[in-house]
Amino acid sequence: MATEGTTTATVVLRCFDGAEVSVPAALARRRSGLVAAAAGERVVDVPGNVHGPVVAQAAAYWEGRAAAAASKEAVAAFDAAFLAGLGHDALVDLIHAAHHLGDAALFDLFRPRSA
Repeated sequence: MATEGTTTATVVLRCFDGAEVSVPAALARRRSGLVAAAAGERVVDVPGNVHGPVVAQAAAYWEGRAAAAASKEAVAAFDAAFLAGLGHDALVDLIHAAHHLGDAALFDLFRPRSA
Protein backbone atom coordinates (compact mmCIF):
# COMPACT_ATOMS: atom_id res chain seq x y z
CA MET A 1 0.00 0.00 0.00
CA ALA A 2 1.41 3.39 -1.01
CA THR A 3 1.60 6.15 1.53
CA GLU A 4 0.36 9.64 0.86
CA GLY A 5 3.92 10.92 0.56
CA THR A 6 4.81 8.49 -2.25
CA THR A 7 1.82 9.05 -4.51
CA THR A 8 1.00 12.06 -6.60
CA ALA A 9 -2.61 13.03 -7.16
CA THR A 10 -3.47 13.14 -10.82
CA VAL A 11 -6.20 14.55 -12.99
CA VAL A 12 -7.30 12.76 -16.13
CA LEU A 13 -7.99 15.01 -19.11
CA ARG A 14 -10.51 13.15 -21.28
CA CYS A 15 -10.57 14.14 -24.93
CA PHE A 16 -13.39 13.82 -27.44
CA ASP A 17 -11.52 11.04 -29.28
CA GLY A 18 -11.55 8.88 -26.14
CA ALA A 19 -7.91 9.51 -25.25
CA GLU A 20 -7.18 10.13 -21.59
CA VAL A 21 -4.12 12.05 -20.46
CA SER A 22 -3.06 11.79 -16.83
CA VAL A 23 -1.40 14.90 -15.41
CA PRO A 24 -0.22 15.74 -11.87
CA ALA A 25 -3.18 17.54 -10.31
CA ALA A 26 -1.23 20.43 -8.79
CA LEU A 27 0.48 21.17 -12.12
CA ALA A 28 -2.80 20.92 -14.05
CA ARG A 29 -4.57 23.28 -11.63
CA ARG A 30 -1.76 25.84 -11.95
CA ARG A 31 -1.63 25.68 -15.74
CA SER A 32 -5.21 25.04 -16.82
CA GLY A 33 -8.17 27.26 -16.07
CA LEU A 34 -10.37 24.37 -17.17
CA VAL A 35 -8.97 22.06 -14.50
CA ALA A 36 -8.97 24.80 -11.85
CA ALA A 37 -12.64 25.49 -12.58
CA ALA A 38 -13.47 21.78 -12.22
CA ALA A 39 -12.77 22.13 -8.49
CA GLY A 40 -11.25 18.81 -7.53
CA GLU A 41 -12.74 16.58 -10.20
CA ARG A 42 -10.53 13.56 -10.99
CA VAL A 43 -11.65 13.41 -14.64
CA VAL A 44 -12.10 16.59 -16.68
CA ASP A 45 -13.60 16.57 -20.17
CA VAL A 46 -11.66 18.75 -22.60
CA PRO A 47 -14.07 20.66 -24.86
CA GLY A 48 -13.60 21.79 -28.41
CA ASN A 49 -12.64 18.60 -30.26
CA VAL A 50 -9.06 18.71 -29.01
CA HIS A 51 -7.32 15.44 -29.89
CA GLY A 52 -5.64 13.34 -27.22
CA PRO A 53 -2.12 13.55 -28.68
CA VAL A 54 -2.34 17.34 -28.64
CA VAL A 55 -3.46 17.40 -25.00
CA ALA A 56 -0.59 15.01 -24.23
CA GLN A 57 1.81 17.41 -25.95
CA ALA A 58 0.43 20.33 -23.91
CA ALA A 59 0.84 18.28 -20.71
CA ALA A 60 4.42 17.40 -21.71
CA TYR A 61 5.06 21.12 -22.22
CA TRP A 62 3.68 21.86 -18.72
CA GLU A 63 5.93 19.23 -17.16
CA GLY A 64 9.02 20.27 -19.14
CA ARG A 65 8.54 23.93 -18.37
CA ALA A 66 8.02 23.21 -14.68
CA ALA A 67 11.31 21.29 -14.68
CA ALA A 68 13.06 24.22 -16.40
CA ALA A 69 11.66 26.80 -13.98
CA ALA A 70 14.97 27.14 -12.12
CA SER A 71 15.88 30.27 -14.08
CA LYS A 72 14.47 32.65 -16.69
CA GLU A 73 17.22 31.59 -19.08
CA ALA A 74 16.29 27.92 -18.72
CA VAL A 75 12.61 28.68 -19.30
CA ALA A 76 13.40 30.80 -22.38
CA ALA A 77 15.65 28.05 -23.75
CA PHE A 78 12.99 25.41 -23.12
CA ASP A 79 10.29 27.50 -24.81
CA ALA A 80 12.51 28.17 -27.84
CA ALA A 81 13.45 24.49 -28.20
CA PHE A 82 9.81 23.43 -27.80
CA LEU A 83 8.59 25.83 -30.49
CA ALA A 84 11.46 25.02 -32.84
CA GLY A 85 10.41 21.38 -32.94
CA LEU A 86 6.85 22.12 -34.06
CA GLY A 87 5.46 22.42 -37.57
CA HIS A 88 2.65 24.74 -38.59
CA ASP A 89 -0.16 22.21 -38.02
CA ALA A 90 1.19 21.27 -34.59
CA LEU A 91 1.36 24.96 -33.64
CA VAL A 92 -2.25 25.50 -34.68
CA ASP A 93 -3.35 22.40 -32.75
CA LEU A 94 -1.55 23.60 -29.61
CA ILE A 95 -3.09 27.07 -29.89
CA HIS A 96 -6.49 25.37 -30.09
CA ALA A 97 -5.66 23.17 -27.08
CA ALA A 98 -4.32 26.13 -25.06
CA HIS A 99 -7.55 27.99 -25.67
CA HIS A 100 -9.80 25.11 -24.61
CA LEU A 101 -7.61 24.12 -21.66
CA GLY A 102 -7.66 27.72 -20.45
CA ASP A 103 -3.85 27.94 -20.39
CA ALA A 104 -3.12 31.62 -20.96
CA ALA A 105 0.64 31.15 -20.60
CA LEU A 106 0.79 28.49 -23.33
CA PHE A 107 -1.52 30.58 -25.49
CA ASP A 108 0.72 33.63 -24.97
CA LEU A 109 3.73 31.61 -26.13
CA PHE A 110 2.32 31.90 -29.65
CA ARG A 111 1.75 35.66 -29.61
CA PRO A 112 4.08 37.77 -31.74
CA ARG A 113 6.86 39.42 -29.78
CA SER A 114 7.47 43.13 -30.20
CA ALA A 115 11.00 44.12 -31.12
